[in-house]
Amino acid sequence: MKKNSNKQYAQALHEVTIGLTGKNLEQVLENFVLLLARDRKLKQANNIIKEFIDYADKLAGIVKIEITTAEKISGELLEKIKKHFGTKVSAESKIDHSILGGVKILAGDKIFDASLSTQLLKFKNRLCQ
Repeated sequence: MKKNSNKQYAQALHEVTIGLTGKNLEQVLENFVLLLARDRKLKQANNIIKEFIDYADKLAGIVKIEITTAEKISGELLEKIKKHFGTKVSAESKIDHSILGGVKILAGDKIFDASLSTQLLKFKNRLCQ
């Protein structure tokens, strides 16, 4: 018997809950939890929920980005960065002192790295050649 991935459960849940509210939504969610229990996937519920949110965001055209800086950035700068990725952007900001300065942005499967630590490493590699 083929096992379903967390992503497949999330997509299926999204499809069956579109437009549902109230008691109808409640019943579908109850049945979904029973399905997860039957398939021994209850421990994966948090991961399935994350996949569900990611899938719903993707369908809504929301771009998720992760911004890493050495220090906390201002709301104004955060908004400027978000504008470069479109109108529907969900941004998470992280602080990592090891990058020393600059910024790293993760958008989907792309990394934009303008951190000082990376620039210093590139400089070092050029000097050692």
